[in-house]
Amino acid sequence: MSHVGKLARYFLFALLIVAMTACQTAPAVEEPAPAAEQPAEPAAPTTEAAAPAEPAGQAFKIGLSSFQQGNDWNIQVAEGAKADMEALGWEVIHTNAEANSDAQVTALEGFLTSGVDGVIVAGGLAPALEPVIEKLNNAGIKVATIDITSLNAVTNIYIDTYHTTELLAMYSVNKLQAVPGKYVHLTIPGLGWKTVDIRDRVADLAFELEGWEYLGVLDSGLADAVNQSTTAVRSALLKTPDLNLVYSSWGMPAVGAARAIREAGKQADVFVVCTDADRIVLADMAEDDSPISGVIGQRPYLMGQMAVKALADAFAGSTTIPKVMFAPFYFVTKSPELLPPGTETLDPTAAWEALYPGVPFGKVD
Repeated sequence: MSHVGKLARYFLFALLIVAMTACQTAPAVEEPAPAAEQPAEPAAPTTEAAAPAEPAGQAFKIGLSSFQQGNDWNIQVAEGAKADMEALGWEVIHTNAEANSDAQVTALEGFLTSGVDGVIVAGGLAPALEPVIEKLNNAGIKVATIDITSLNAVTNIYIDTYHTTELLAMYSVNKLQAVPGKYVHLTIPGLGWKTVDIRDRVADLAFELEGWEYLGVLDSGLADAVNQSTTAVRSALLKTPDLNLVYSSWGMPAVGAARAIREAGKQADVFVVCTDADRIVLADMAEDDSPISGVIGQRPYLMGQMAVKALADAFAGSTTIPKVMFAPFYFVTKSPELLPPGTETLDPTAAWEALYPGVPFGKVD
């Protein structure tokens, strides 16, 4: 046999050995299926969050501080948080400051000496609360806030107030077919609640850029917002018969605005937009003659759940909790075509079913 023939024979023999070894030791590998194309942004969840898993079976004691319980947003935040904490077997101490910032500070100071492991602050005037939240943090007490901002909190939970306010403004512009309108701004001047301040200022800037005529602030008050807003809008309609829009920074004043517009017979001429899909807002909005046309439907029950989940993660030692978490929302309207593509919309009846499951439609007490 030639030298070349011997080399070929050895080479073939080596290949045979390698092949036999591979058959005996290498696991079969399936070709991976091609990855599906991913969307640019994940879709916002449309159902309420499930209760978080109980961290190591330990029961914690939590202070829940509400600024007030006078409207559905505040009530639902507390209910969502309490429901999940009760499911976890946690002890809850719930305080209601009845819209008194000093009382809320006192309640938070009380948590410092009551042996709580964590605190949820549900709304309030952040600058007044920050010193006591800092004390809680320094004492090793985990704090989650909702609708306010604290550098000493584990996380701060809101809707994206800038985006939602822009949506209300653009909806209004589109409703008038881009013809500049006239509007009044129904809010609580000088309240100091950050998200309300953002809604006030962003809306006014958007309408200014669109060339709308700003006719001033109407004070809704807080304790009797529906009646006070009725009186304020009634006066505005008498002063400006060609008014187009009442922009309300929160939900309850919108009901008073709608009442005044109906009294004046101006439903075809003046419309209302607002943030907060309170039951009384949705019930009015569902009426055929309602001037309430566009509403940002926050999901406060879910926001309360998100705060509990953040505390559970913090107790479990997580170091990756986002400092700011944005909750999903619905834009409630009968005219979804006036909104940018991709905005999640519901009509008033569907919004009620989503936000107040099990509550008969129209029941507001």
